[in-house]
Amino acid sequence: MSQQDPTQNHRAVLIGLGGIGANRPPDDSIYGTMPRSHAQAYALHPAVELTAVCDLNPQMLERFKADWQDVWPDMRTYTDADEMFAAEKPSLVSVVTSDHAHADLVVNAARTPSVRAILCEKPIATTLADADRMIAATDAEGVLLSIEHTRRWDSRYVEAKRLIDSGELGPVRTIHAELYSQRAMLFRNGTHLIDQINYYADGDAAWVMADLEEGYEDFTEYRGDGGRDPDSEPYASAYIRYDNGVRAFYNSYKMDFPGSQIVITCEQGRLELSDQHAHVIQGKSHYEWPTTDLVVGGFMYERLIGALHELIHTLEHGGQLVSDGPEGRKTLELILAMMASHEHGNARIDLPLNPNRAGD
Repeated sequence: MSQQDPTQNHRAVLIGLGGIGANRPPDDSIYGTMPRSHAQAYALHPAVELTAVCDLNPQMLERFKADWQDVWPDMRTYTDADEMFAAEKPSLVSVVTSDHAHADLVVNAARTPSVRAILCEKPIATTLADADRMIAATDAEGVLLSIEHTRRWDSRYVEAKRLIDSGELGPVRTIHAELYSQRAMLFRNGTHLIDQINYYADGDAAWVMADLEEGYEDFTEYRGDGGRDPDSEPYASAYIRYDNGVRAFYNSYKMDFPGSQIVITCEQGRLELSDQHAHVIQGKSHYEWPTTDLVVGGFMYERLIGALHELIHTLEHGGQLVSDGPEGRKTLELILAMMASHEHGNARIDLPLNPNRAGD
């Protein structure tokens, strides 16, 4: 990995040095795989200079310095984010802390005069009140807020969205998303699949019915630990109706078999997507379903570095973020509605939820 380009014009800081924040894979050259951490994305993007990192745990700061010494030999470190904002005067901020800690950091970053854009890990928050605070603060200060639901910048899933929007397969009728692995937790990883459902449904959820993992009957508010322990959050199954008629099914389960997939069935065809494949099926009859691979062009920037690049491009040229604060809020609202349905005996929960009650 090369040293930072001296022509960079965006100063960035990073808060939270866990895996998605700071990991450095064995092969991290510019010719390697797409970045899987915020630090790696900053190291590879030509228009950004990462000037400082922050974590409450001094050991995480020392580990970061050791892992990235050759890239950032003079990296400054902090245990207090507000102190870092004041000293570094960044224009970009990455918030990669535990889910329930996002809100205060985003609000304080937005109120820092130098900050112009924030990339926040998913989910946006753990209560609607917190999500609304984040959106209100960034809107009031004219700061861009992007929520890092990774697959919205993945060429496979973006091409599927383009094909759906083209009308070639007809209108979307049903969506079926499945998530498996021992970490198929509602907030931690479920947020990705629930966001994908929203992405392809292209409407507003009208109501939801859900069933959580056995043993979580009293899981009425977020009680996770930021995703470290799978037992801190339940898996879930849900049926979601959208205002445009789309019917969606979400199903997750903690098991050894890993992975996720989403199937979008349209009036005249079907898309089957996972991180391993993308297929288009156009049924000619009950007995003939021609299947082809979805042809996907290469992207210069994908996934996490795609999110960063979109944020910088929108900051410089204007436009609409693909995963802004309100989009992140929609996903959180569905998660909270699933919890409310389970709490009330798998009852139908109408949306929108009351933000003063949901998740607080």
